[in-house]
Amino acid sequence: MEPAVAPAFIAFTICSRNFLAQAQVLHDSLRRHHPGVHFYVALCDEPTGVDFDGLPFDILRMSDLGIPQLAQMTERYNITELNTAIKPFAFLTLFDRHPGAAVAYFDPDIWVMSPLEELHTLLSDGGADCVLTPHLCEPAEYAEMDESKMLRFGIYNLGFCALRDTATVRRVAAWWARRLETHCIIDLAAGFFVDQKWADLLPAFIEHTAILRHPGYNVAYWNLAQRTVRAPAEPSAGGWKVNGAPLRFFHFSGSAVDEDSSFSRHSQQFRTEALRDVGTLFEQYRSEVRRFGREDYRRIPYAFRWNGAGQENEHSPSSLQDFTAVKGAAASSRPLTIEARAPNLPVLRARSQGEMSAFAADLAPKMARRRAFEASLVPNESGEAGFTVEGQCVVCGGTRPLQVNFNYATGRLPDGRTLPNWREHLACTGCGLGNRLRASLHLLWQELRPRQHDRIYITEQVTPLHDWLRQRFPFVVGSEYLGPGHTPGEIVDGLRHEDVHRLSFPDAGLDLILSFDVLEHVPDARQALAEFWRCLKPGGSLLFTAPFREDLHSHLVRAVLRPDGSIEHLMEPEFHGNPVDPEGGSLCFQYFGWKIIEDLSAVGFSDAEGLFYWSAQFMYLGGANSVFIARKPL
Repeated sequence: MEPAVAPAFIAFTICSRNFLAQAQVLHDSLRRHHPGVHFYVALCDEPTGVDFDGLPFDILRMSDLGIPQLAQMTERYNITELNTAIKPFAFLTLFDRHPGAAVAYFDPDIWVMSPLEELHTLLSDGGADCVLTPHLCEPAEYAEMDESKMLRFGIYNLGFCALRDTATVRRVAAWWARRLETHCIIDLAAGFFVDQKWADLLPAFIEHTAILRHPGYNVAYWNLAQRTVRAPAEPSAGGWKVNGAPLRFFHFSGSAVDEDSSFSRHSQQFRTEALRDVGTLFEQYRSEVRRFGREDYRRIPYAFRWNGAGQENEHSPSSLQDFTAVKGAAASSRPLTIEARAPNLPVLRARSQGEMSAFAADLAPKMARRRAFEASLVPNESGEAGFTVEGQCVVCGGTRPLQVNFNYATGRLPDGRTLPNWREHLACTGCGLGNRLRASLHLLWQELRPRQHDRIYITEQVTPLHDWLRQRFPFVVGSEYLGPGHTPGEIVDGLRHEDVHRLSFPDAGLDLILSFDVLEHVPDARQALAEFWRCLKPGGSLLFTAPFREDLHSHLVRAVLRPDGSIEHLMEPEFHGNPVDPEGGSLCFQYFGWKIIEDLSAVGFSDAEGLFYWSAQFMYLGGANSVFIARKPL
């Protein structure tokens, strides 16, 4: 993988609620290669019906953009026209928020595949105030998408555009915005095609305009006749290539992610079965879009008019009722349990302390809103029994009372009220599982989609969670640690003993390993990770939780097991609950820091990442809730 490039730009996309899955895929792919980029979504829709504070990026609402004729535009334009019409207004808003910055727009159906080095150079060292990518870089007279079509649709594809905040650019962007208030229309006979035909004038109006002709930028159906896309022969061979150059981003314009055979609604030339490597890339992209909640978001009705006369978006349900009502009706007729298909849980994916720090700086206002919401739930007075709140439980289905008390609480609110340890509470009165376990199962289904015949090992046995999994997967094996006097795999009074330092399972026999707040009690956690890797099949996955300090790189070691069997306590001993030994508990050896990603890679895992989540809808509350996932390479 090429090294990440520090961003020279602010990034944003525009979408309606039904395209938020694609927006999340764009965000995740862009931050993989530019971890520090500040990313926004300009929402061309009503700001309701979605847990926006759970999303890992900032939202620009239409009311934030200062559009004088907004009401008329929502009546006049269809969904495509309105989404493209607000683009210059979003640029101007971001110029106000980030004076002097370069701002890059990406359509939500773009997938970034490698660092945008050429764009970075143009914006940081090349002095470009405007960067555009042409639809075609050479004649294409025999292709379906030939030059004559580009004369109708526009020379440059406005799925990507970068502008720098200068006086000239602001003046041109303001002109562009005024034009799009009334003339962001699809009328090819009259020479209009949304914002793109107007952008043909940008190189004439902005002196320092760069035309980025690199074949790896803005690869899409309209230039596939000229660009040969090739997958890497093997992981060590480098990334995807286009005409021998690195693929920077692929634009799945009009992508039929919900269909099996069509590649793009805008072209009849390409069928997925005939696309070779592009077909492989498309299948990977479709998998990502589904993983980020496409099935949920695609059903959200568009808030505005579809064609200026009707009141429907042909890609959404017929009703214009708020999405919360849609979800409420679904919950009343058939609870959305995990097995039925859990609603998408947005997550922030991070792979290093630096990446997480950049996220935290970007999302400070969102974090403040989260903390304020949590504080509003804490009663002024509460007895030992604690209190209850309501939230959606995807494990048992439907909205349920969730129980909270003040056990393990260590913080206080500014007014003196005790702040609950949310991570260890919010237990559903239906299934009995708390915040951490409900969310872990939610992400297990969302990210890994276990199959009924999978061979699964979970590092616990005397728990409701084990029993719940065992009822659904016949090949689940659970265990407890019963002490050094027992042999791994030994059954004692119905309990299986395992020591994660030396498991009894054969090599490459398991599809999935689950561990929930166990590794902090293991003296040599890295050896445990190596054992997990040994026991997993190629392509198998590890999902685990453990106490985690996002502000630390190295682990916070509390105790050390010496070769003679004695324990050296480096900090005050801390014991956590142990179902096998409720009175004695389990000694905590460490809290984990970001070095856990290095540890996972060192023993052979790939794609290791932390998934950080928060949701008012599901009541996954508290700071830095995390689940870690890593995969054994094929």
